[in-house]
Amino acid sequence: MNTVTITGRFTADPEMKITSGQGKAVTTVRVAINEQGRDKTVFIDLQSWEKTAEFIAGYGTKGRLFEATARLALDQWTDTEGAQHSKHYLVTGPYQFRFLDRSTGTDEPEAPAEDG
Repeated sequence: MNTVTITGRFTADPEMKITSGQGKAVTTVRVAINEQGRDKTVFIDLQSWEKTAEFIAGYGTKGRLFEATARLALDQWTDTEGAQHSKHYLVTGPYQFRFLDRSTGTDEPEAPAEDG
């Protein structure tokens, strides 16, 4: 099973985009995760789709504390000079993301509605 559970903070305000082909919402934001018991921070991108993306874009701000269950994904590509590249990132889905603080002072939901 490809599942990880993380607790971390946004390193920037998330930005939502709409895909050109199917018109789906997608949010990608870099997050900082501190390794427990160590003075080390891991930075990785967190990607969300549809209602989860809308939720994160609507309530997420730089520094916001969250918890997410996600799957590890890998992108691989070849640049214009023929060099191979790869990048790991996390993808979260519905009911797998929640904020752990209430920094906005709003009546925000704990989790997004289920994606369609």
